[in-house]
Amino acid sequence: MKTGIVYDPVYLSHRIGSHVESHERLIGIMDFLKDKKVLENPNFELIQPRKATTEQIKYVHQESLINEVKEVSEIAQVTGNIQQLDMDTAVSAKTYEASLYSVGGNLTGIDEILDGKVDNVFAAVRPPGHHSNAYKCSGFCIFNNIAIATEYLFREKNIKRVAIIDWDCHHGNGTQDIFYNGSENGDVVIFNSHQDGRTLYPGSGFVNEIGSGKGEGKIINFPMPPRAAEDIVMIYYEEIINPICQEFKPEFILISAGFDTHWTDRLTNMGWTIQGPATYLKSIKNMAEEYANGRILITLEGGYEIDKQAKAVYNCLQVLNNNEDSLIEEKPRKSGEEVLNYVNNKIIPELKEYLNPYWNCF
Repeated sequence: MKTGIVYDPVYLSHRIGSHVESHERLIGIMDFLKDKKVLENPNFELIQPRKATTEQIKYVHQESLINEVKEVSEIAQVTGNIQQLDMDTAVSAKTYEASLYSVGGNLTGIDEILDGKVDNVFAAVRPPGHHSNAYKCSGFCIFNNIAIATEYLFREKNIKRVAIIDWDCHHGNGTQDIFYNGSENGDVVIFNSHQDGRTLYPGSGFVNEIGSGKGEGKIINFPMPPRAAEDIVMIYYEEIINPICQEFKPEFILISAGFDTHWTDRLTNMGWTIQGPATYLKSIKNMAEEYANGRILITLEGGYEIDKQAKAVYNCLQVLNNNEDSLIEEKPRKSGEEVLNYVNNKIIPELKEYLNPYWNCF
């Protein structure tokens, strides 16, 4: 078993001051992996990213957005000052270049998997991407890494069915927007679990947002109530994701992995432990082995408690590499009865009702 880790110091060059989406997030991850001697282990391979082409960025983004990021980065270079694309999304002199490598790191990871050099990949990249849509960067995100990776699989790699699983605490609204009407080049199903949009940015991702046209029934949102632990996302997996994937049979699984679901994260209100994402990933990995030849690429999205994120990423790498006995665990947490009842008696039944016309499993 060989697991690839995409990383390059170019990702640290997207320096946006005291912003919460700091380069320190990646330093924390890589330092922890070095301390745990992961990078010395022959079962893990460090993958050098390449730069994505502007043509590949245009698979999902308008040329005007690409030009805006490039031009604003150039302004930051000339002035020596950080610039803003919106209230949350900052740009430095090297943001455009880092963004091309962020996308390209994911594409390189896909190549390594499909060429049989590694079994799966964790892309430790930034800036993140899942809030950016075709025409607008937002929510700390520049280019939508996971959406471009999906189109790359369709357009360049002859993959026909892709499942995107987004477990960031914030709804992946940009990815949803890009694929709301499906893709002309293949079939994509998006499983999005996140804190209820009534209580957290970006305020979207409700069960009635199910896509339209070719994408109808393939946008699948699971809004979790605040303080839900990882036992809640496992209900989503068992009741919704696994049955649909038995029917859909994805050929490749892409994961937008945010580690801001941890109970201490400063931006969110969830109740997951540091082993929560790995617990979820175990089930996803079993499914990938059944339908997708084990092909999983994970790309980093959010996560703002640097030490907790580093341990959670380490745990996910252990699962990817079949070392589940090596997980770092904290005291288990369980959702309260009120949360469990709300999910089991309201959210899951409503979601099945919306999806029933599109999937035989319901």
